[in-house]
Amino acid sequence: MKKIADESEIAPGEIKSFTVGFDEVAVCNVDGRMCAFIDRCTHQDLPLSDGELSDGVVTCAYHGAQFDVKTGKALCMPATEPLEMLEVRVEDGSVFIDLE
Repeated sequence: MKKIADESEIAPGEIKSFTVGFDEVAVCNVDGRMCAFIDRCTHQDLPLSDGELSDGVVTCAYHGAQFDVKTGKALCMPATEPLEMLEVRVEDGSVFIDLE
């Protein structure tokens, strides 16, 4: 597990992108639950962190694809493939993810 942020950096309803090694990782706070995934829309590899997060659903800013950020499931076209989800742990106010 690798620390990527302090919990206070990601407010409820917010999505942020972090560079971790060679990957861009999006972390969002859904009512106090941290969710993380590789920051790429499965439709065209554009950053989902540029989109809007509402009620646990991120909408891609570029083509409108939507994903459930808790499960990674693609919810509408043009995306058909799920997000690559990452394990998240919050400990002592720090957010850790597992990229393996």
